[in-house]
Amino acid sequence: MIMRGVNEMGLMYLTVIGYMVMLGLSAGFIMHFLVKAFDSSEATKIDPKPDTNY
Repeated sequence: MIMRGVNEMGLMYLTVIGYMVMLGLSAGFIMHFLVKAFDSSEATKIDPKPDTNY
């Protein structure tokens, strides 16, 4: 009876940790391609910094 509860708790922890890992991997995958797509060095090509300060 006690072992059954321990097994179910382990499965619950494994499910939560696995879900967090998959969520982190998918977020990292999306961020990798967003950073690659939105290159910040292109901002100076499109709209250069003005010479005068206002």
